[in-house]
Amino acid sequence: MGVVHHSNYAVWLEAARVEWMRGRGLSYRELEDSGVSLAVSRLSVTYRRPARFDDLLSIETRLDELRSRRCIFSYRVLIRDGPLLADATTVHVPTDRSGRAVRLPQVWFDALR
Repeated sequence: MGVVHHSNYAVWLEAARVEWMRGRGLSYRELEDSGVSLAVSRLSVTYRRPARFDDLLSIETRLDELRSRRCIFSYRVLIRDGPLLADATTVHVPTDRSGRAVRLPQVWFDALR
């Protein structure tokens, strides 16, 4: 069909979120090594235009809300130097290695703030 499958957006959002953290001197791997993950509890995407094969994309990422037990990121997926393709939001819950919801460690909370 020449358009990118909708499931790819979730992968792109995750990569953008990890890069957003890296750009602020944070390592998602270090967060996981400390025993905490940011589990996705909700993913919402509004598709405005299709991405097509070989489009160069840009994803703007922003942390909209930070609480000890939840954080919300928003995204804008665009063709580089072009139109908006999609708006998205992800909601995350910090979890321990067993998958149980926990408070985000203070050091990470402060670093994300």
